[in-house]
Amino acid sequence: MPSITITFGEMTPIDLLEPMDGEGGDGPSCPRATRDPEINEENKAEAVEEYAYRDPADDGAFRLTDVCGNCGAFNQSEDMLECIGDESGETGYCQMLKFVCSAAMVCDKWVSGGPITDDSFEHDGDVF
Repeated sequence: MPSITITFGEMTPIDLLEPMDGEGGDGPSCPRATRDPEINEENKAEAVEEYAYRDPADDGAFRLTDVCGNCGAFNQSEDMLECIGDESGETGYCQMLKFVCSAAMVCDKWVSGGPITDDSFEHDGDVF
């Protein structure tokens, strides 16, 4: 069967997943960037350089209401929060740029419709 790979410039929107427990158990499969700090930092550095991931207070972001926490690519589903290991509500996983990001930050790839939660999966299906 033929396969299709969709890319956005240099980015591939599909995450490489691995079992949270490392052995294929019952837990969620997690994006590698949530399990490997080095991959996460590489992806975050690319987000800073290519898409101006930043604190909105640093340079007068275009809209202070368009933050990562309400971006359509910001994943705060229960499984993703388990992958990240943060229950503060201040972080999520950027499905577009593939790194763990802060809800209060901004970047030039912001899209409406977020965050992704278990409720949005229930009502809208897979948003990406």
